[in-house]
Amino acid sequence: MTENLHSMRIDYSGKGLIKDNFNKNPIKQFKIWFKEAVKFEIKEPNAMILSTIKKNNKPTSRTVLLKEVNKNGFIFFTNYNSNKGKEISNNKNVSLNFLWKDIERQIIIEGATKKISDVSSNNYFNKRPRDSQISAWVSDQSKKIKDKKILENQYEKMVKKFHKIDIIPKPTYWGGYIVLPNKIEFWQGKKSRLHDRICYKLIDKSWKTFRLSP
Repeated sequence: MTENLHSMRIDYSGKGLIKDNFNKNPIKQFKIWFKEAVKFEIKEPNAMILSTIKKNNKPTSRTVLLKEVNKNGFIFFTNYNSNKGKEISNNKNVSLNFLWKDIERQIIIEGATKKISDVSSNNYFNKRPRDSQISAWVSDQSKKIKDKKILENQYEKMVKKFHKIDIIPKPTYWGGYIVLPNKIEFWQGKKSRLHDRICYKLIDKSWKTFRLSP
């Protein structure tokens, strides 16, 4: 197996990145790249790796879905009582990672999180499919369960409970976070591992742009 791993590599061939062609605002540049990823029909381009820090200072990661981008940052939704919710409560600093292999691109975002307003969370929750809304009530996220049947039974109970209710209310423990970036890196795969890396860093409330060695 080790020998197979040693030989696993791809020589990328992406177009070079010209720093002067990048938007001065990294969030606007993100939107440009995201539109290109969507146009290329990448499967779930909004899937991102969210890394948080546990109380023992050990990092942990999982995949979540980006649901909104505004001028301030990047928004995702979750159960506030989940492991990630508890870790964010303890340490607001997180990292996001978008990897779009089909176009040989990666975006790494570092920043601090904060909860969005309950009104905004409600607005998004009301747009979710009904089964997803019910699931938010069913899952005690990250908690141990004896078997899957417990979830299935609880789901059926909630279906009956909300059967005559047109608008399912949002659980109080569920909502959105916004990641307020202080560093964003755009990575483009290049031949011979000479990858292009354009990095933005927030310094004195102003974005500074520089190139990183691969």
